Amino acid sequence: MIVNTRPKDLSQKTNALLESSGKKFIHIPLTKIVKTDPPIKAMQHIKNLKNYDVVIFTSQSAVRYGAKFFQESPFSNKNIPILAIGLATQKALDKLNLTSSIPSTFNSEGLANVIEKMGYKKCLVFCGEKKPQILSLTDANIDTFPCYASNDEKNIDVSKIKSKGKLIILLYTYQSIRVLAKELPVNENQQTTLVVASKRIEDLAMEYGFRDIVLADSPHDADMIEAALRAD
Repeated sequence: MIVNTRPKDLSQKTNALLESSGKKFIHIPLTKIVKTDPPIKAMQHIKNLKNYDVVIFTSQSAVRYGAKFFQESPFSNKNIPILAIGLATQKALDKLNLTSSIPSTFNSEGLANVIEKMGYKKCLVFCGEKKPQILSLTDANIDTFPCYASNDEKNIDVSKIKSKGKLIILLYTYQSIRVLAKELPVNENQQTTLVVASKRIEDLAMEYGFRDIVLADSPHDADMIEAALRAD
């Protein structure tokens, strides 16, 4: 059985691909996305949008809850470059008629490489409440615009997947590993394979004692599910 752990509002494509694969799966969200009000300091960054070399969106949720603030700025149409962390985020921007580019590796390291290559000195990053990883990967001056929070789901019913034979669990975020380890500790009697979206997640999973781990080619849904099907 394949277990999709994505938040409800980010799970539609994953579930559709799993359904079309013909494999048995279940959706058990480990985290949930909650809209938050941007702090006063973040709103000041929008007022000073013309001072930034590039605007960066780190997730689909950042687009969903933050793009409107960017679009409402009188400087949003002044040819300020937009970077999206990956294809799903870029697609979300496309739906708002916002043209963006993406890094080749679809992660924070990729964003940092683009910043260095293009010589961007001042960046505005639309993100969640947790400090984005990009802050530690570049010397550029980065301001953040937090507009959502990723919270642990409560009352997760893992009884739906216990003792169901082999489990293949899709894990897209660092946070989801922490929740999984709390809700479904390593069980030597349960054959569990984790399919993870990044090396960073893989490393954390190993720290929690998981050993059967498959690193997908990318965090995109198609690559994650392809890896899950290979592991089945």
